Amino acid sequence: MKGDEFRTRIAGRLWRVRFEPARVMGADWGRCWLPAGRHPLIQVRRALRGQRALDVLVHECLHAARPELDEAAVEATASAIARALWRAGYRKVDA
Repeated sequence: MKGDEFRTRIAGRLWRVRFEPARVMGADWGRCWLPAGRHPLIQVRRALRGQRALDVLVHECLHAARPELDEAAVEATASAIARALWRAGYRKVDA
């Protein structure tokens, strides 16, 4: 699998996670697609760096794990988790 894509299991489903260029993302920083088909997809804007990138990835993973949560709950929870992970020293390592 390419360095800008990986797969992970969330809530019993295998998700593709892709880091996409701005031309694909439009105005969005992240997206969570749960189609009726077999291939759910999380997209994160590739240009994001640091804690913001971590926050967006956690945010979209929360949507995948808990689709019943409203946006305000996802946003607050993702930011708290991302902040804690960042302070604990978690960083993205380029392959």
